[in-house]
Amino acid sequence: MTHRMSCRPPLKVLAWLVGLLCLPAAADIAHACTCDSISPAQGFARTQYVFIGKVLEVKDHTWTVDVDRVWKGADRLAARVRLLDVYKDMDCEFYFETGRAYLFFAIVAKSSRYVFYQPEVCNWTSALRSKRVAGPHGEVWLEDLIVQNYGPGEPPRAEDPWKRLEDHDRDDRD
Repeated sequence: MTHRMSCRPPLKVLAWLVGLLCLPAAADIAHACTCDSISPAQGFARTQYVFIGKVLEVKDHTWTVDVDRVWKGADRLAARVRLLDVYKDMDCEFYFETGRAYLFFAIVAKSSRYVFYQPEVCNWTSALRSKRVAGPHGEVWLEDLIVQNYGPGEPPRAEDPWKRLEDHDRDDRD
């Protein structure tokens, strides 16, 4: 057996191990949510609601959010909303942290007596101070660009339909 022949098996094993280690990364890329690039202005135009809110509670990809400022849809948003992730267990599912504030680009996910909103996939929903974008005078935080382009926003104005449910539950327990 020559020196050359004794080196081949370890090289094959090494190549196999490197290939095995690369598989998870390739699998994530192959199954990631793919989106066309859009500008913040395009994202704003195509969505129903744009607002900043802080996540209060997380339950099975449903989030309760206290709404602070609204740039689009203030007359239909309450001070507290429920967001539903219709992409749960799919490549485009969302993850929001309790106690963290986000800029949401959302649409109505389910409307009945109690409305659920859905963060839009392939739009600009993101944690505050996490995305920098091109502004008229250089890069700015996404939420600062929204303020520059659409003003300071306003508080939500709609009544919270969930509050009636909570009040009703409380009355039934008394």
